[in-house]
Amino acid sequence: MGTRTLVCGAGGLYDELVARLRARGHLVETLGLSSLAARPTAETAVDTAAAALGTVDLLVHVLESPGQPIPLVDLSTDDWVAVCEDPMVGALHLLQACRPHLGPGSRVVHVVPTSAMGGAPGFAATATAAEGIRALNKSAARQWGTDGITTAVVAAAPELLIGPAASSSGGALSGPALGRTGGAEDLAGIIDTLASPDAAFTSGSTIVADGGTWMAP
Repeated sequence: MGTRTLVCGAGGLYDELVARLRARGHLVETLGLSSLAARPTAETAVDTAAAALGTVDLLVHVLESPGQPIPLVDLSTDDWVAVCEDPMVGALHLLQACRPHLGPGSRVVHVVPTSAMGGAPGFAATATAAEGIRALNKSAARQWGTDGITTAVVAAAPELLIGPAASSSGGALSGPALGRTGGAEDLAGIIDTLASPDAAFTSGSTIVADGGTWMAP
């Protein structure tokens, strides 16, 4: 039986990851971000998806980001709530709703842009949301590790999640060491490996998967 995987998100990278994971033999159920706005609706949606899978071996949450930059001084309160606070609340509701369906050997993976670590002009709200989700992932790793549940963050090139407007605002000093920043197939391979029992002794860490653009200790 393939890895029973629940993928939550929206956008082009999300759609491609779903297709790539299925091609790798994962049994995939999907969940839209709109169902995460309130905890009761998140629980109903997750329960339905988990029932179709039988259990959840792998939970993948892909952060949705706006495609256009907004200068920091022009961010309205509504902009900040929509782009920063709502995604973090949704990420919390998703973990809360999924917890009863996770057991020993389950893995939680959050996919965020590398702007979570370096910042990005015009995308302050997205970078803040991504950093908040990274902290949430580490907290889950601490709390659920003794139950055999592990977590990881996969940090991808900003243009994969945010769009072309982010390609020149990620703060990199040079291009990717591998000659390209990668795509959905590269990320799917890393996520697939993380779901393997061979990767079970890592938790709460961030794996930078951008072809060697952002190199941080």
